[in-house]
Amino acid sequence: MPKTAIFSDIDGTLLTSEHRMTPATRSAILELEAKGVPFVIVTARGITGTYPLLENNGIACPVVTYSGGVILDEKRNVIHHHGLTRAQAQEVVDFATAEGFDMTWSAYSFEDWVAPDKSDARLQTEEAVVMAEAREGTIASIERDEVQKVLCLCNPACIDDIERRLVERFPELSIAKSSDVLIEVMKAGTTKAQAVRTLCDIWGLDPADAIAFGDQYNDAPMLEAVGRGYLMGNAPADLLARMPLHAPDNDHDGIVCVLRDLGLIG
Repeated sequence: MPKTAIFSDIDGTLLTSEHRMTPATRSAILELEAKGVPFVIVTARGITGTYPLLENNGIACPVVTYSGGVILDEKRNVIHHHGLTRAQAQEVVDFATAEGFDMTWSAYSFEDWVAPDKSDARLQTEEAVVMAEAREGTIASIERDEVQKVLCLCNPACIDDIERRLVERFPELSIAKSSDVLIEVMKAGTTKAQAVRTLCDIWGLDPADAIAFGDQYNDAPMLEAVGRGYLMGNAPADLLARMPLHAPDNDHDGIVCVLRDLGLIG
C-alpha cells in the first residue's frame, strides 16, 4: 500500500503553455516511480489523446481519462468505466445544434473519437494539442452504447452562456468547463475527484494522504478531495482566490517545485 500518491491534470498543469513536458517534470515522474510513489494522470482527454504524451516521454503510469469515465492501470488494463448512452449523447448534440451555439462538438467512446466536421479549425486545434485524430462520423456511428464524453469546442466569447444553457437543459448530467474554449458533458457523477477516490480505495490509501495538481474549474473538486491540492499559478484568478494551496505556474516547473519542497524528490 503506498503512503501517498500524486494526481495530476495534463493541460495547463503537467505541460507547459506549448504543450510540452519539461525534462525536469519527466525526471520527477520517473523518480517517483522508482520510489514506489504512484503518479497518476487525471485528464479530461480521451485515451487516444493521452498515451502519445506518455509514450513520447517513456512513462508508464495509471491514467484517468474522460475526467473519470475510463480508468486504466499502468499496463493499460481498464479497471473502471462508465458513460452516457448513445441516446443521451445524441440528445445533447441535437440540443446544441438546434440552439445554434457558436461551437462544434466531438464525442468519445473508449478509443473511438468522432466529430461531424473534420475541417473545423477548432477540432483541428484540439487534434494538434492531443496528438491524435478524430474520425468524421456521427453519434450513431459509434459502435458501443457507451459514450464517455461529448466535448463542446466553443467560441470563448460565448462559452459561459453555452455552459449555462447546457446545465439548465441537462441538470441530470455532469457538465464542466475545462478551459476557455472547452465544455465537457458526461454522465452524472463523473468527476476527477471521484476517480481519485476510486483509485485510493483500490490502493487502500486515505485520500487525505494524497496530493493533486490542477489549473481549471474541473480540477477544483479533485484538489479539494485530497489532503494537499495545489492550484497552478496560471489558473484563473477567481480560482486562485478560492483555493489555499498554490504551485508555481506550468511554465516554471510548478509540480517539480512543490514535490521538492515536500521532500518527495531530490
